[in-house]
Amino acid sequence: MGADMKKTIALFALGLGTPAAAQDVLIDATDPAVIARAMQAEGYKAELTTNKQGEPVIKSGANGDNFTVEFYGCKGVTGCTSFQFFSWYKKEANFTPTLANEWNASKRFIKAAIDKDGDLSIYMDVTGVGKMTQANFADALDWFAVMQGEVQKFLAARRTQAASGS
Repeated sequence: MGADMKKTIALFALGLGTPAAAQDVLIDATDPAVIARAMQAEGYKAELTTNKQGEPVIKSGANGDNFTVEFYGCKGVTGCTSFQFFSWYKKEANFTPTLANEWNASKRFIKAAIDKDGDLSIYMDVTGVGKMTQANFADALDWFAVMQGEVQKFLAARRTQAASGS
């Protein structure tokens, strides 16, 4: 079964009918289960689970890297006021605040940070208040996935620079 057919089936399962109809449908961005289904409609894996604190989390991936969607301000496991696309990379010698600042200086929505262990994380926050269209959600998801690929290129270039001593 082709990707387009899988997407059409996923859209019907969401009750969206056709890809064109999906662009106009409002989704409840405060409900992690709805976000998981919206991700699946865009062809992503989306395993809805909870973290150690019992908060909802969606596990997914793009460009060969894993990422999560973490939810904030929830009332139990729904009613969340925001969510964050999040990915992290295990500590490397060149992961410094300067590296994160270099990334952040040229990117608007996706931000990088170095945590206390020296790991690099990238993240993008999205408000969950009110409704959003499937098209708007798909654009945010695509933006994060594309930028996750750009992070890989950015890090590869910095590794090459570090190896060459420049």
